[in-house]
Amino acid sequence: MDAVQRLVAKRVEQVLDALALQVARGRGGEQTPAFHLILHLAQGIRLSGLLLDYLPREAILLGGTREGLLSRGESVTYVEFSSVIAVTVDSPALLQQVPFLLRPVPGREELLRHSQKLSRELTEELWPGEAQLGGRSLSFDVDWMELDTEPGRRALEEAMNAVAQALRLMGRELQANSPSRRIARVRFVRGRAMAASLEGETGLVAIEPSAPRLSVKALREGFTPG
Repeated sequence: MDAVQRLVAKRVEQVLDALALQVARGRGGEQTPAFHLILHLAQGIRLSGLLLDYLPREAILLGGTREGLLSRGESVTYVEFSSVIAVTVDSPALLQQVPFLLRPVPGREELLRHSQKLSRELTEELWPGEAQLGGRSLSFDVDWMELDTEPGRRALEEAMNAVAQALRLMGRELQANSPSRRIARVRFVRGRAMAASLEGETGLVAIEPSAPRLSVKALREGFTPG
């Protein structure tokens, strides 16, 4: 799932343009990924192979593969572009190396707005009316030290979304319990590893951008009292 979260929808020809540019750079000596494609044709036929070349909106050249590599026979298939209605890319993690196909990493201000939106929605969903009755609204706070970088902001956005999912599940399960048992604040900080813990009514989320993101299950376990 991590590999596809930042992908954005593009027209088939735009996807092929972007992938073919990577292939061309590879032919020029750069280290680029090889893209194994499945082309879905209007006639219901599917063709697969490594993308070797693409003439924009006219023709596609696929190389025959065996176990993901070009076959020794080096068979090739020429495909009319007009017959292609969809493209499947194997190993979507490779698309992380094609900036055109990725949603831009959010900036600091965008993340602040996102955190406010999430905390407001969670408060209204799980503890409706509490703020109006004098209670505290849920808040997301960020210690930006070492997190205000592109990898840090990307990891922070993922952590915020996962925390929101975890709190929704926990809030529904604990609605009958004392309000003091619930989390009133989530604090995101830079850490040596991805981790979640509970300090009073504060859920603490440590973020290490290069580590795998925290699962909803791990967050729930870290936020559970005792």
